[in-house]
Amino acid sequence: MKKSTHIITIMKLLLAGEKVVSRDRLASNANQYFGTIKKHGIELVEVWKPNLTNAGKHKERSLHQTIENIARAKKYLEALQGVKFKQDENQES
Repeated sequence: MKKSTHIITIMKLLLAGEKVVSRDRLASNANQYFGTIKKHGIELVEVWKPNLTNAGKHKERSLHQTIENIARAKKYLEALQGVKFKQDENQES
């Protein structure tokens, strides 16, 4: 059974090359998930952008596009989905 969380959705978007912002449709405050992603060693490119509707700013985040960083992001996504756990069980058998 696959888990579905906001972090999994964010990770899939980042790996697809999309830019994710805190005010996205994913959650009321997506900012809370980016700290967790960065704590797992995944580098994000964070750029301040002006808001369209007011004088404020927001961060636009994308995945730092290095081979190592993409590999870390993929491993983290697999772990979130339970894929890595299943592979480890098969290797032990």
